[in-house]
Amino acid sequence: MAFSNNFSLSLELSKIVPLAPIVNIASKNLLAVVRNLQNSGSDWITEHDLGAIFGRCYIDPPFLRTFKNVVRHSKIYQITGVIELVLEIGAGPTVKQALDDAALFSMVVQISLLVWAHKTTSLAVSLAKALELRASREDQNIPRYDALLGTLRCISQQTCGFMWELQFAAVEEKLKEALHLDKSSLQRPIAHVVLRSLLDALPAIQRFPGSHFLSLGTVEGVSTIVIWAHQVLGLTVEVRSETYVVKFGHGPAGVLIDRGSSEKRPRDEVTLLSETQDVIFQASPDWLEDPLLEPANLHPMEGYGSKIVESYFEDQAVGRSLVVRIMKSCLQIIQEASQYQAQSRVDVTNNSIVPTKKCIMSISRILFPTYDILSSEVEAIHDEVCLARADWASDSVRQITMLFEMDTKSHERMVKYVRIIFKKLCVIILALARIRNIEDCREAPLSTNALPLAEIEIVRLTTVKEAFALLALIFLGKPPDPYDMNLAVVISHRGWSLCISSIRASDPGDLYPDLALVQGVPSRLGERKDWIMDAATGVTWDCDRDLGAACEAYDVVASENDQVSVKSFLPLWAVKHMIGAKTVSARKSFVVSNTFSCTKSADGPSAYVRMGFRYMQDFFWDTCAMPSCEHSFQGTDQVAVPPNVWVFKGLLGSFDTYGSERLAAKLFQYISNNPGPFGPVPEDVGPAGLPQLTEVTGSVEATSTEQSSSSTPTVDNGLSAWIAERSQQIYISQSAKNKAVRWILLANFRPLLVGRVHSTFAAVYLRHDGCCMDCAISFVREHDRGVFEHVALIA
Repeated sequence: MAFSNNFSLSLELSKIVPLAPIVNIASKNLLAVVRNLQNSGSDWITEHDLGAIFGRCYIDPPFLRTFKNVVRHSKIYQITGVIELVLEIGAGPTVKQALDDAALFSMVVQISLLVWAHKTTSLAVSLAKALELRASREDQNIPRYDALLGTLRCISQQTCGFMWELQFAAVEEKLKEALHLDKSSLQRPIAHVVLRSLLDALPAIQRFPGSHFLSLGTVEGVSTIVIWAHQVLGLTVEVRSETYVVKFGHGPAGVLIDRGSSEKRPRDEVTLLSETQDVIFQASPDWLEDPLLEPANLHPMEGYGSKIVESYFEDQAVGRSLVVRIMKSCLQIIQEASQYQAQSRVDVTNNSIVPTKKCIMSISRILFPTYDILSSEVEAIHDEVCLARADWASDSVRQITMLFEMDTKSHERMVKYVRIIFKKLCVIILALARIRNIEDCREAPLSTNALPLAEIEIVRLTTVKEAFALLALIFLGKPPDPYDMNLAVVISHRGWSLCISSIRASDPGDLYPDLALVQGVPSRLGERKDWIMDAATGVTWDCDRDLGAACEAYDVVASENDQVSVKSFLPLWAVKHMIGAKTVSARKSFVVSNTFSCTKSADGPSAYVRMGFRYMQDFFWDTCAMPSCEHSFQGTDQVAVPPNVWVFKGLLGSFDTYGSERLAAKLFQYISNNPGPFGPVPEDVGPAGLPQLTEVTGSVEATSTEQSSSSTPTVDNGLSAWIAERSQQIYISQSAKNKAVRWILLANFRPLLVGRVHSTFAAVYLRHDGCCMDCAISFVREHDRGVFEHVALIA
């Protein structure tokens, strides 16, 4: 008897194979298990509801051993040394619980496969709809979407070590050769009606081999069905087209898939037959009600570029020609960037360091392993690549399209088509060049659903900050929210995390400019979240108590020919890290911030500064890159101050539009008291018209009866010009060995680095422990920035 009603179908299938029993757990351990699952983002009831359905199937023993050996291990990666956040890698509460229960582990294996082939959100919608239809009308205790989504994400994270892509590659290659298909016809998402039917049909076929057969008329998700039924469950599967047949396994086929013909496409119909060919049930799609399952389109980083190229051009010669020219173009881009920075002698920030040729070649070999491109092949390409025109890489593109035989009009369309792919892959390579540990990321899953925009006119070297956003795009498979990206510290997806370095550094000198992509999920005391974000935007300064009272007003303390120590003599600031949690758009995140507080008396904190890790990284990106040297340097060492260099103490206050005038007044005050090599100050030069400096409890404030906060800053009557006539001016802070003060100085200079009209410093350098003061000063002096410009060096 055939059933067309969804409710009757689900009820009939449930009679064939009853639900697996829910696992018994001792009551004294139940609360701990439930709490651990909830902290990981999953749900105990939902897992056991899914286990009751998927757990009726047993996993093929060889596959079971392989899968279990891969996913059973877990470890902790210490992402930071400053707060109690770690990355948990591998098995979490869901997998650990399932290792001791066959039904739950069977569910974990099957769900892991399905979440690799489908977008997690669309799979959760489809499963929620399927479970709702198969439930009895009296039973309302079915998993809801939110609970299903959390459980699916947890399984995806905890089983990310298993390479499903290898299974898909093998099956799809066999289907392609045997049925003479092109890759575009092998779509992985399963039709909703097929998925809903397989939940009950596969257990029936497996439990009663030879007495039940499943016939599927579909072209959707064939490779996924084959892996599910044959490789995971051990069933024999036969796939037919109009002319060809391919079989997976031995013996009679328990699952028969008919792809139809090119003229007649099957309608996603499902029929379960008995051994006498009697119809046990049939199901067909409801085009108005059935949800659409969307593809995840994932691929490990190794081979990711080849996957994109082959999806457009199956011809190996065309693909190889394209890849060689892409690599050549990327090398030329970094070469021109290096030449520009060297010739113009510009200040190179940590945001714009040029990657090496070796880095580009390593990334290209990871992305395009099937082409095995040699460096000699790339160097042999001499096509003109003009970065200054909108028809970027036109010669290279036309060399590629000449491999096609087509008329002139079609050829012009192909040129445009190839140029888009050319640009996108170049942008991806240059973004990946910003990952510090690229050789360790071969298994990281990247999505082909979201690639950089095709409207890019000129491809240039990507800054680290831009690369963070671009990598988040191909990592998540969709554009991230811009507001969230400006606060992001760690972005986690499918068991891997994209990180910036400030999360692990207590001193700004310990930061590195590049990004890191590591396996693991952010966790704190067993609680897992998807992202780590700053708690708030900007930097919060204490408004009620004057910052200068706690750390002394800034003053110039040394200049040319003086011997001085750059060690900080300011009070040590206490650092407190704050961690919270929030949920935005179904994404759960840790929120973090740092509070630097200074106490000079028993009365309590007299000043504080609060800033987030992402803002700390932005501060570092805006500073100029400083090389390492071979010399040792102690913070207490005396430094001989060379010409046109000033050493100051304190935090230089919180700069506003009067920053330049205040600094000039301080210099005038110092020179007047210490003429030294400068000689007497000319009579026509001085602080006339400058804001008067009034010492208030150790701070510096501006007072003037002729100016208001909204008035135009006054001219310094030639003082800054007179000081700068000899050469550029370098200002060194007494901040060595005081980590908090170094961070606060970076925060203080931040408004000056983002383009204020009255910026005091043209560039800010940050010394690290690998560079001594003499070498640091020499390196800064190498750049000729002209007169009237001040440069800061944080010691």
